[in-house]
Amino acid sequence: MLIIRNSMLIRFAFFIFALSICFFPFEVFSQDRKKQLEEQKNAKQKNIDEINKILKEASSKKQRSLGELNALKAQIEQRENIKATIQREIALIEKDITDAEKIIIGLEEDLKNLKKEYAKMIYEASKISTGFNQLNFIISAKNFNDLLRRTQFIKQYSAARKEQLEQIEKTKKYLEEQNIAIKKQREEKALVLNSLYTENQELETLKQEQDLVVKDLSKRESELIAQYQEEKKSLKNLEDQVVSVIRAEMKKSSGDDNAKNIVLTSPEEIRLAGSFSKNKGNLPWPVDNGFISMGFGKQKHPLINNFYFDNPGIKIQSKQGTKIKVVFEGRVEAIRERMGPGYSVMINHGDFFTIYEPVENITIKENEKVRANQVLGTMVLNLEGTPELLFSIYKNDKKLDPEKWLYKK
Repeated sequence: MLIIRNSMLIRFAFFIFALSICFFPFEVFSQDRKKQLEEQKNAKQKNIDEINKILKEASSKKQRSLGELNALKAQIEQRENIKATIQREIALIEKDITDAEKIIIGLEEDLKNLKKEYAKMIYEASKISTGFNQLNFIISAKNFNDLLRRTQFIKQYSAARKEQLEQIEKTKKYLEEQNIAIKKQREEKALVLNSLYTENQELETLKQEQDLVVKDLSKRESELIAQYQEEKKSLKNLEDQVVSVIRAEMKKSSGDDNAKNIVLTSPEEIRLAGSFSKNKGNLPWPVDNGFISMGFGKQKHPLINNFYFDNPGIKIQSKQGTKIKVVFEGRVEAIRERMGPGYSVMINHGDFFTIYEPVENITIKENEKVRANQVLGTMVLNLEGTPELLFSIYKNDKKLDPEKWLYKK
């Protein structure tokens, strides 16, 4: 009989141990994952706040613009990202609730068995509970060894009853803790579901506003086509200028008209190029606040079908008067006039080059050494009156995607 009681206690102890090694790591993982999701939401919310300021400036103008449309699209994208993060958070909470429910079922079953087992122990103990019965049980031993075993049995049986009662109390307490935890998780889920509802409402409002902007801009298609043609020429002119300057540098460094690369000779040039390369994905943005309004390479016009730009960099939309900063230390290779207002600024980083345009109120000069985050000028309004910066990166005369080089917001 005592063996049966001990096996029950051992099984319960194993159950509690199994919970500790199986569920505790998952609980820690779940909390870490929730923390990561919360950090992601906060970062996206910061981006939304930035874009909202840009959107307010764009929408305050007398007529609709592509800048306003781009800001709305960026807002919608960030809201969609937050929505997806919230949905992942809900799935994580639901998993926590399911795991907690499984624990509760196991604990309730064990508590039931422990109580049943304890009742049997009380019944058996009642048969020898009096001093006379215990004495009779001992003195009826057949020999001395049997006497020792019976005496030891009474001691163990008493200890087992006490331990069984303690395990019942522990189980009750653990069960209560799990019920409190699952209640909190359900309350947390309700709050997160409410935030999801709010995001859906915000998204619906933004999409309705986007439809209105598209409708208004569609009435000015001929004007947009003229702007597109001017912009396309400007991008091609910029690329031709940049490539011309870089190839002149190739020829100068190698003495070869057909050189394919810049020959790095000084330790400083070698250090700059190597250091720039190592910072891929970690370069600071050329403006403190802004969003990518046009990606790298072949890009569809935001409104007109079958119209495409061959973008040599990325366009970053921000607020009027925003300061433009150097993304990495180097030397000012060239400052050139461009088609339209402002200038094009080119910084040499060994055999890497960064290009910023259009820039006005320039604060640097050619051949000047510049440091990372040094202000080189301010943003210029584009043809339709939107503050937008074209930022490009070249390795020798090959265009690179700047988005892969800047840190992720």
